[in-house]
Amino acid sequence: MNSTPLWLPLAVAGIGLLGTIIGTVTGVLIAQRRSDRREREAWQRERDRERQLWAREDALRNFEQRRDTYVSFYETLRKTVPKVYDHGMGLSAPPPEEDEGELPFEWNQEIHQKLQHLRIFASPQVLAAADNAYNACWRWGHVTRYGSDDDTFYERQEDYNSNELVLYDSIRRDLGMTGVLQDGRPIPGSGWSVDGGE
Repeated sequence: MNSTPLWLPLAVAGIGLLGTIIGTVTGVLIAQRRSDRREREAWQRERDRERQLWAREDALRNFEQRRDTYVSFYETLRKTVPKVYDHGMGLSAPPPEEDEGELPFEWNQEIHQKLQHLRIFASPQVLAAADNAYNACWRWGHVTRYGSDDDTFYERQEDYNSNELVLYDSIRRDLGMTGVLQDGRPIPGSGWSVDGGE
């Protein structure tokens, strides 16, 4: 006769079953925790990639807006200068007598408006150069009288030309391009002649 009581094999089988269940549940919990951690890390990496992509897109959009604003201001400034020059040289239509030979009131309004737009996007260096170029243009136009190309006219023109060159150089450098000034003088071969034109 067998001397092992019946409850002993049942207890061993129960302990084995309980150990298997605990081992399985523990394995599943550990695997789930690792899986959750991997998913969190993958999700965080994906969010970081998206943030970097958004930052690059924002930087590119800001660069494009800054470039477009610079070009718009510079083109408008260059369109304003012939108004002053032609007026001083007597090449434009003569003004009405009551204007005492002055430029029309609105001669600089468009460039002034572009300067206000530039204040939003420009770097401090470009904004300072743009302010100086605008002010030099305004001073030149303010003293210019119809058909009076005197010394003051040419001094103001030279002041404007040097400020425009600094503006042009500042814009190019801010946009990551090669500048045209070195030690305050145009670099030979830069495409900028000494008289201020390109």
